[in-house]
Amino acid sequence: MFSIFDGMDAKCLFLSQSKVLAHTLPIMLVENDATVTCCEDYSEFMRYLDAIPGINFAFIDVDSFGGIAAQYDRIREMRGRFPDVATILVSSDFSTDEFGTHRLFLADVSLRLPVTYSCLELALLQAPVNNRVWVQRLNSALTHAPTRSVVQSLKRGQRDFRSHP
Repeated sequence: MFSIFDGMDAKCLFLSQSKVLAHTLPIMLVENDATVTCCEDYSEFMRYLDAIPGINFAFIDVDSFGGIAAQYDRIREMRGRFPDVATILVSSDFSTDEFGTHRLFLADVSLRLPVTYSCLELALLQAPVNNRVWVQRLNSALTHAPTRSVVQSLKRGQRDFRSHP
């Protein structure tokens, strides 16, 4: 695989309606021993996520489906149903590549098109790291969700709900 990926198995799912992008980016991955399954619509994408065990990277071509705003709900649904799949968004509208964690509710990494080989390699390294942060945040949110009595206390306007049962 990639020079710094000794022994790592990348099992990728790629969503795009662009014939050019669906040919170039997956080829970069396949040439480096990644397994890539391509699909052209969200229903097929979700079916593959359900059906193919062990997918660890999901690439979404944002440009193929009208931009990020048009896909917001679909991406959020996918992130909710498959939180442990590292998600990488690609778009020519992004101003830069984004490897931080402040957009985890949508993706683990965002790449600006055209994608360079070095950025793709970095994305494959950083996306699983960011994805672990995403999964930890989700688990923490579930663990620390308010109990019914806390919610009832808040509705009654009590300020210090911790002292109430």
